[in-house]
Amino acid sequence: MKIYLKPVYMNSLRIISGILWLVGTTVNLIAQNNETVILRQFDSYRKSALQEKMFVHTDKEYYLAGEICWFKIYLVDAAFHKPLDISKVAYAELLDDTNKPVVQAKIALEKGDGNGSLYMPFTLNSGNYKLRVYSKWMKNFSADYFFEKTISIINSQKITELPVTLQKNDYDVQFFPEGGNLVNGLKSKIAFRVADQNGKGVDCNAVVVNDRKDTVLKFHTMIFGMGSFNLMPFSGEHYSAYITMPDGLRIVRDLPRAYKNGYTMSLAADGEKQVKITVRLVADELVQTPSSVYLLVHTRGSVKAAESAGIQNGLATFLIDREKLGDGISHFTIFNSNRKPVCERLYFKYPQKKVIVKIITDENIYKERQRINIDIFTNDQNDKPVDANLSMAVYRIDSLQLPTEGGISEYLWLTSDIPGSVESPDYYFNTIGPATTEAMDNLMLTNGWRRFRWEDVLNNKKPYFKFAPEYNGHLINGKIVNSKAASGAANINTFLSVPGTNQFRTSQSDGEGDIKFEMKSFYGTPGIIVQTNTEKDSTYHIEIDNPFSGEYSVKQMPSFLFPAKNPETLIGQSIGMQVENIYHGDNLKMVKNGRMDTSSFYQQPNAIYLLDNYTRFATMEEVLREYVFPVNVRKKGGRYHLPVYNDADKFNSLFENDPLVLLDGVPVFNMDKLLKYDPLKVWKLEAVTRRYYYGNMTFDGIVNLVTYNGELEGYELDPQAVVMEYEALQSQRIFYSPVYETTQQTASHLPDFRNVLSWLPEIRTDKYGKYHNSFYTSDLPGKYVAVVQSITTDGKTGSNRIFFEVKMP
Repeated sequence: MKIYLKPVYMNSLRIISGILWLVGTTVNLIAQNNETVILRQFDSYRKSALQEKMFVHTDKEYYLAGEICWFKIYLVDAAFHKPLDISKVAYAELLDDTNKPVVQAKIALEKGDGNGSLYMPFTLNSGNYKLRVYSKWMKNFSADYFFEKTISIINSQKITELPVTLQKNDYDVQFFPEGGNLVNGLKSKIAFRVADQNGKGVDCNAVVVNDRKDTVLKFHTMIFGMGSFNLMPFSGEHYSAYITMPDGLRIVRDLPRAYKNGYTMSLAADGEKQVKITVRLVADELVQTPSSVYLLVHTRGSVKAAESAGIQNGLATFLIDREKLGDGISHFTIFNSNRKPVCERLYFKYPQKKVIVKIITDENIYKERQRINIDIFTNDQNDKPVDANLSMAVYRIDSLQLPTEGGISEYLWLTSDIPGSVESPDYYFNTIGPATTEAMDNLMLTNGWRRFRWEDVLNNKKPYFKFAPEYNGHLINGKIVNSKAASGAANINTFLSVPGTNQFRTSQSDGEGDIKFEMKSFYGTPGIIVQTNTEKDSTYHIEIDNPFSGEYSVKQMPSFLFPAKNPETLIGQSIGMQVENIYHGDNLKMVKNGRMDTSSFYQQPNAIYLLDNYTRFATMEEVLREYVFPVNVRKKGGRYHLPVYNDADKFNSLFENDPLVLLDGVPVFNMDKLLKYDPLKVWKLEAVTRRYYYGNMTFDGIVNLVTYNGELEGYELDPQAVVMEYEALQSQRIFYSPVYETTQQTASHLPDFRNVLSWLPEIRTDKYGKYHNSFYTSDLPGKYVAVVQSITTDGKTGSNRIFFEVKMP
């Protein structure tokens, strides 16, 4: 679960209103010195508003059109990063630079795990693309918190016209007062970030001047274009920064205006074990000076501290034990005596619990088509073995594909909790010291509370979740619309069928006309048929929703630079890709057996008739009258009806209404039309002679006619039925990795130009923290890297990589 005092969660009203309620009750609870009540109440609320995070491990980041991107999905709860078995479907998309989806897939999830693949079609232009992955439940919140990463694609068989004009530098300069405010007469830290048009931090020097053009101070950027300085603004003074860029350009940017009255906050280490929060106040002369302020500290929604402090001479302080804080990003929020938030800033605590991943190969240098033995060990921070869930990619690195940055730890603990982009997240974790600690604090300061919409909190809006979590499988959503009134129609029974699979679902529209069908074990690209009972509901039409999100993040995608250096690398990769598709195309297309559930929803029928075992009659009416005993053919009001005998009454009475009649699992409502259907196309007839309850509907028996090919065999559907191809859950491709165990296999003349030697998305280390695997090198010499990501059931994360070479003999 994520709970952040930031605007990216302005749609998550339940969470925000919960925080407000807690803050509103904090005063009395603290007065009672009963922090356990706060923690218990907040934890209860947190569980009612669970949120999800996803991390996606891709096999690499640079692809040619015609290659396959392999990926593993880790789904965790956003609060504690423990694997989460809630959503059963992930939505994966490849977006171009205009956020247009060019490839999409639905991936099955089980116990917080999922793995899939995306084929890079030759229709793509060369460029950078955004891979994003999310669940339907995550669509209730900001798209800024979907998983995203940039991947590059080169289409060597398609000419890509790139702009030849030089791009003008367009610098973005932002200033962030600590806590959110500048107040006249109060000294404050001001963080800043200077970035280019691609969102990359740039080095610069600057001076701050007042209205009289007097130099107040000088500053320069640190790493990634960030830094900070201290300033005490004076009443009536306005301040500007004159900034000199690396290309010599000089720009001017105004600093935020200082308020006449208000609060400031500062946070600093107080020794090694405590954090000191200092709150300063300049009060309005016309208003009584507040006597106290309140501090609420939470780490991803878990309250770590809730305290009050008296204000003396415009000053209040808090001391918080660092051990109380959760790992990762915590929010420190100051509330005034009226329970209104007045200051907030973020603070980062490096994770204390983690997985130490050790990778060992049996050699450092290999020959072509040689076996590689690799061992993976997972230990906790105390060097004790832990069993972990891992994924591993082994790929060739060169001038195009470099070792990937940003593993599962960097993502879950840092980048996933910041709506903007984090440049080089590995930097903050590789070597922790004074420089990285300062850079991390600057990162926290430049991602503060200024963007949070407190209006939503103060208005106490009620939460509304539009999208339901997919607990049991993919949900197909839609709407029943009254064609005459052009509005949603309530309480209309709707039926969804997948011919040839026995997949049959029902849904009754709600007050807004919305319908949903829960499709468990739904794979491949089958056709679906959605309809109402047109004998009763002839004035309605059906709209099926696009399950993919139409909201997009604010994260900037870097500009694409066509690789001009080492063109032989690109040529070699292009040849290798074509050779692999020519010689091993069938192997690359292999998929695991589909897991589509084809059993009838009514399970065991009361009667089964294989029509070839009986006399073949010319009409369906004759078939039913002559030997299908449970079904009675009647004519009433000039229309045929097919009531079923009730076995609960020992077949002495008929149900009053027609049964649910299906043809290959598709409902048929016009019995006159059914009786004109050619019986020679029907292979089997099944009858359920009991009242059947399905969802919120009740049927007086069921009659199902099954054709030989199971796909309606020429039956003409009602024109109001929605018939469409539907992309269901992706059937998993099988990663192709040839074996060279024998001399004959090694001497094979079939070329092997794989640049990804191994992709293992479903690794588990045993109770001793060990996993062993082997695979074979290809015919491509060069430097390779094995990258492993890991997570444990209690949320510990870790990653590592190892390099080796393949040389020609």
